[in-house]
Amino acid sequence: MLQDLNQQYGPDTVTLVSWLLDAAARSGSILTASVQVTGNETREDAKFLVFQVDTGIIFNTRTVDQNGRLTALWDKILAKAFTHLETLRVPADGVAVNLLYHYKSFPETDDLSEQVDEPGLIEEAKFYFRTDPLRAYLQKELSPQTLLARSQVLINDTPTILTLPEGAVHTDTSDTSRGADQS
Repeated sequence: MLQDLNQQYGPDTVTLVSWLLDAAARSGSILTASVQVTGNETREDAKFLVFQVDTGIIFNTRTVDQNGRLTALWDKILAKAFTHLETLRVPADGVAVNLLYHYKSFPETDDLSEQVDEPGLIEEAKFYFRTDPLRAYLQKELSPQTLLARSQVLINDTPTILTLPEGAVHTDTSDTSRGADQS
């Protein structure tokens, strides 16, 4: 499978698949985590190479709201996977990462493993990253928030804006446009 991905989409695709799977498996997933490349998707006159990530995560809606879920997915999966890349070359105008996860309300005292048989509703967060802003982020020229402002984020196909908490914004970049792009 990885050899086929390498031949069809290039070595950076294989690298990103590997690091997305690693990050998803370490993200607190209780269910099986998996990653696959599903091909290309055209959105607003741009072609995106689509990575489908079943995170295996079950979020508790009593403690984590929608923005919190998106922030956790950014911090625990996307940002972690991206830290292993210096650049990204794919045969497309960008990459789309579709993250599937479950969410439901349950007592905080419950062990998460008790939720496996009935993990709750499925939600899909889609992140569309165009190549140039993503490369700038990978080269530490853009902050995470600026990258997100220049990308599209959808929850169940509804556009949304992800605003990272101040602590989640890594400050090891030379990006000086942070304030202007955080609208």
